[in-house]
Amino acid sequence: MSFDVICLIAEWAPAVGACRESRGADFYWDAPENPNGEDLPFAIERARRGFDFIEAGFYYEILRRRLPSRVRGKADSFFGSVYHELGPGCPEPPDDLADDVGIELAKHEMYYSMRPTTVRSVLEHARAVPWPEIEHAATSAVMPPRITRHDVRDIEHFRSIVWFHQDWLDEAARTGRGLIVLISQ
Repeated sequence: MSFDVICLIAEWAPAVGACRESRGADFYWDAPENPNGEDLPFAIERARRGFDFIEAGFYYEILRRRLPSRVRGKADSFFGSVYHELGPGCPEPPDDLADDVGIELAKHEMYYSMRPTTVRSVLEHARAVPWPEIEHAATSAVMPPRITRHDVRDIEHFRSIVWFHQDWLDEAARTGRGLIVLISQ
């Protein structure tokens, strides 16, 4: 199975309004294609292979067990904001769009969503990730064998995927926008 992850770096109030009006993520899926410009005037769209996100979360879940609690706490503050089901005591990604719209959004469509204040907070956590300690844990972690060539089994591959989240956070914070990350299957 293959899927993509679509990141919308969105002006928050228009995104909330569009989501409320469509009663979910259909504001994105049903947007008319605009050959003369962006399909959604309030959002900048970025895309990425979704399988990488799942694999990066799996990789961190394995590394997480090897981290001392002080390091794990700092790392969890960021990775728990962008990856799902990492283990006991780890936060889950925010769903600010659902909170602000006041409806439950389909979990099979929404990966995470962050209003601008959440973006800035998560970006602070991203900047505090103790990479040297994580890299040290990676050198001794026993990873399962690869099943496909896309499986994340080394720290360099993991970091390259994590940088996508951080780039999106940086762009959203710099422009005062929120993030809406959707799953396309």
